[in-house]
Amino acid sequence: MLVGSVWIILSDYIVSKMFESKQLFSLISILKGWMFVVITGILLYFLIRGKLYTLHLSESKLQNTLEELQKTNAELSQTQEKLAVQYKKLAKNQAKIRELSFFDSLTGLPNKNHFQLVLEKAIKEAYLKNQQLAIIYIDIDNLNKVNNTLGHIAGDSVLKKIANRLKSVIADKGFVARLTGDEFAIILYNFIDIHLLDYFIRKFTSIFNKPWKIMDYEFYITASIGIAIFPNDGNDATTLLENAHKALNSAKEKGKNIFCFYNKEMDKALQEQFELEWSLRKAIEQNQFKLFYQPIIDLKRMKICGAEALIRWIHPEKGFIPPLSFIPIAEQTGLISKIGEWVISRSVSDLKEIKMAINDSFYVSVNVSLKEFSTSNFVDNVLYSINSLKIEPTEFGIEITESVAMVDPQKTIGILNFLKERGIKILLDDFGTGYSSLNYLKQLPIDIVKIDRSFIQNMTYDQKEQKMAKSLIDLSHILDLKVVAEGIEDERQAELLKTFSCDFGQGYLFGKPMPKEELLELAKRF
Repeated sequence: MLVGSVWIILSDYIVSKMFESKQLFSLISILKGWMFVVITGILLYFLIRGKLYTLHLSESKLQNTLEELQKTNAELSQTQEKLAVQYKKLAKNQAKIRELSFFDSLTGLPNKNHFQLVLEKAIKEAYLKNQQLAIIYIDIDNLNKVNNTLGHIAGDSVLKKIANRLKSVIADKGFVARLTGDEFAIILYNFIDIHLLDYFIRKFTSIFNKPWKIMDYEFYITASIGIAIFPNDGNDATTLLENAHKALNSAKEKGKNIFCFYNKEMDKALQEQFELEWSLRKAIEQNQFKLFYQPIIDLKRMKICGAEALIRWIHPEKGFIPPLSFIPIAEQTGLISKIGEWVISRSVSDLKEIKMAINDSFYVSVNVSLKEFSTSNFVDNVLYSINSLKIEPTEFGIEITESVAMVDPQKTIGILNFLKERGIKILLDDFGTGYSSLNYLKQLPIDIVKIDRSFIQNMTYDQKEQKMAKSLIDLSHILDLKVVAEGIEDERQAELLKTFSCDFGQGYLFGKPMPKEELLELAKRF
């Protein structure tokens, strides 16, 4: 606009100076005006066109931007949907993790972690309200029998049924959880007196009094129960649970299928057991064991024909420690394998020395526990000891009990057959005291059965005992087995057994367990 004004003023001035004629000035002014209009129009055209082009470009950019925004929005929507799906999966997984963390997948019961949290809360409430609560620790005694006979699916079915029965008994009076494979625990809230606790314990034990029907079979399953009471037996969850478990172990040691309350004497017993275990490890390292031998007599010839090797622990401070005191601990701790290796090695070594002094046929037998018999290197240890000392395998015997043989009959038969094929004697100890099947007994590759002393001790004045002893001897002979009668203490018993055609005798009448040197002296008199 400023340029136009300057153009008009300046052009008028120049034209007036150049053309003095008014007509010519007017004509030129008209031409000048049109020229201005034309030039102005052209300039405005290009200016507007430039602006329109700029607007067109801006509109295209805006359109492209809008399309990109719409595309991004669509992608965001898809991402949001995917995130929603992932969130649902995450929430589901978190719920599953929580369930696995706090619930048993098989029975649906709370697990040990859940039980611990609930117990801690229950203790706090009981403390504030000055109430009592009880921890009832339950272990299923013979679930392995179901697993080994019918398989783990059947065993799992039993566990589910037990869980349901426990829940139905306790209802809203407590809290039930499965702690481990065959262990359950119950919190009984605010019981007023011992009679109420006794009522629930007997309800729990009654669960196991009835037979369990599984796959057309009926099983009797028993349970051992340990009980600890807050606040008498502990003020925190860990202590209460530990003390209930101690009570449970005491119930199992007393023969299972019973319940036992915790008492502080259990701690003393556990301390003594711990010290005994520590001493037992030292005994192995320091060679504190010694083998004694109880002679076995041929009742027909009245000559010594063998001996049973019996381990003795001579403690440097406590003196003689009986096998019943340390063998169970050795089995629990796994030390029985090392002790068993030592017994086999030492008995074979002693046998070699005894055979040099006794020209007649003679054998030594050793007792083998279930834990020792089940170890993978048991057979190798026996064969290595026999071969390394170059004794005749027929001069060495393995004694197992019916309970050991019947844990896994097929496996037992396989191992015993392998040993017998190499000439080793197989003896069945404590015959008549177990519950084994005669069908399995006739399959076992046994050479000799040892009739338990319980059938011998009252035989001289009890006709029934005599008949039972004679029946066992006759049965053994029918199966082509030799018989050793254990626990013979007087001549009358020995004479009766001779009339029953018993092959061999063992007992205090012939000699107590004695060191190897005394056995050699005794052999000279037979």
